[in-house]
Amino acid sequence: MTEQLEQRERTVRFFKQQYAAFTFTTQFGAAVAGVQSGKTFLGAHWAGKKITEFPDKNGIIVAPTYKILQAATIKKFFDVFPELRQYYKEQKGEIALPTGGVVYIRSADNPLGIEGITAHWAWLDEGGMTSALTWTVLRSRVSMTGGQVLITTTPYNMGWLYLDFYKPWKDGMDSQLSFFTWRSIDNPYYSKDFYEAEKKRLSTEEFGRRYMGEFRKMSGLIWDLPDEQIVEQLDKNTKTDLRIMGCDWGFRNPTGLSVIYVKDKCFYLVDEWKKEEKTTDEIIQAGNNLIKEHGITRVFPDPAEPDRIEEAKRKGWPVYEASKDVFGGINLIQTLIKEKRFFVSKNCKATLDEMSMYHWAEMKDETKAPKEEPEKFNDHLCDAFRYAIYSYEPAQPAMGGASAALKPYYPELMV
Repeated sequence: MTEQLEQRERTVRFFKQQYAAFTFTTQFGAAVAGVQSGKTFLGAHWAGKKITEFPDKNGIIVAPTYKILQAATIKKFFDVFPELRQYYKEQKGEIALPTGGVVYIRSADNPLGIEGITAHWAWLDEGGMTSALTWTVLRSRVSMTGGQVLITTTPYNMGWLYLDFYKPWKDGMDSQLSFFTWRSIDNPYYSKDFYEAEKKRLSTEEFGRRYMGEFRKMSGLIWDLPDEQIVEQLDKNTKTDLRIMGCDWGFRNPTGLSVIYVKDKCFYLVDEWKKEEKTTDEIIQAGNNLIKEHGITRVFPDPAEPDRIEEAKRKGWPVYEASKDVFGGINLIQTLIKEKRFFVSKNCKATLDEMSMYHWAEMKDETKAPKEEPEKFNDHLCDAFRYAIYSYEPAQPAMGGASAALKPYYPELMV
């Protein structure tokens, strides 16, 4: 089997930029390029090369969602290596190689599903669509072996891939990173006429991101946070007017906890906690740790979980009622950003990652009246800090029709 793979790799023809990414030598490599530019083709061949290098070891192939995994990533892999399809056990998500190694096939819908695997290599396809947690987990899976990780993607937003990979690479801060980029048209098979037509049709930002492989802010962002409002974390001893926390409950989806300092009518998001598949007790304990660490006096949890709220009250959370007015909260935070009264600490990477792709949903059915609403994807910390900030400082009736300030629930331990 390995001889067949090696023979195929000797005959494949890459264009210059592809080949540079295919042969990267650092531990972590990213090929960030335009759509239909040969990224997934590159990733599939790179995965095949790693199988020949480590025939009796484990590897991982990951895509953002199960749909993308099946329709694009794995499809391309088996198009390139059809002889490996017979070893694919779809229900287990494994390619059990006859040489003894296993290729684990995973969706980043559940990043913790990648935990527990010791791998000698990993390929993350369309990595720009995944969460920062996926990147953290993948790095840990090769930490014992020193194995390589290849990311192939279009630059969808200015999230973790930009903050934690591109910028450290560009600034020369991490010698284990390699970064490669090219345009859709650099693929010799790509239509020049279509490329030029899209250039005229799309905005500069959208075209730059989709076809030139450039990091640009996503269109339709709900909160466009300027770089100057991403700041160093406030010292815990800083004098503040109030310290609050928001909570978005979850289990299969992550739970998000956001810590905000209120100072001189400004809101500083200073700390975060985002985990999935955590029990109510584990979430409450994490919240109590943040309450103690930061001196939080008000917590605003998602009101959709009254049983969990009662349990949190019994175990020490100073719970206040949170507003579910999504648009009131969105509008208030937009105003705070515009007035330079909302800041996010650089250490809150998961929050910055979510904000970089928190956007208005596209209209999918043109026969219905348009309905403006946020896209419900990777928004748990966005919801958490919105609960806290809007419920603490609701908009006036003329601005959003919010009711008067809500009375708190006092936990038994504080009575």
